[in-house]
Amino acid sequence: MNQKQTLAMLFSSVALLSGCGGGSDAPAPPPPPTAATDAIPGDAGTTAAKFKSYLVDLSADTPDTKEALDVSTFSPKQDDDTEPEPVN
Repeated sequence: MNQKQTLAMLFSSVALLSGCGGGSDAPAPPPPPTAATDAIPGDAGTTAAKFKSYLVDLSADTPDTKEALDVSTFSPKQDDDTEPEPVN
């Protein structure tokens, strides 16, 4: 009799706990945007306007505790047929 009660309690507790394992249908939150000082975005070197936008974002961020960026592989596009953009 004791074994039957133990098995009944075991199966009922498993049945109750299995109903609690569901997740929500809400989508996962998007990852936080990459800070300008974490890495140079891939599209920053495609046009002068995007490069200027990256530099503006970089100047707005004031990290005193981050390491320097590796710019050895970064090569911004250099247009010969466009006028220079003013720097504000």
